[in-house]
Amino acid sequence: MSTLAIVLRFLHIAPAVVAGGATIFARIALLPALAALPEAERVRVKDAIDRRWRVVVMVCITLLLVSGIANFVIYQAPVHKGQPLYHALFGVKFLAAMIVFFLASALSGRSRALDSIRANTRLWAGVAAARNVISGN
Repeated sequence: MSTLAIVLRFLHIAPAVVAGGATIFARIALLPALAALPEAERVRVKDAIDRRWRVVVMVCITLLLVSGIANFVIYQAPVHKGQPLYHALFGVKFLAAMIVFFLASALSGRSRALDSIRANTRLWAGVAAARNVISGN
């Protein structure tokens, strides 16, 4: 395996573990713990977490996209040329990843247009966590 392949693999797996693990942690442990706090304290703690976490989310999404697309173009597409099933499955996985990236951005973001998603954080964090568990990243 080439050095570039190893670097791309690391740059893909590490942010998947960080983001996926954090999503599962948030759904199972953090959100229920926050729910037990008084409203004012819950909002203060969640805002403090989101300020720090949104940077991590954007770095993870960037690394996943860059490494994933590079790996696909350099290594996978040539090997699977002429295999429409592989490309269809890759397309489904890529679309699922885009949905999770959107949810992660919406949950940690500040846009007022996405307040309805943040109002249902437990549901949407559960959806994102389930996708991570099902696909393995």
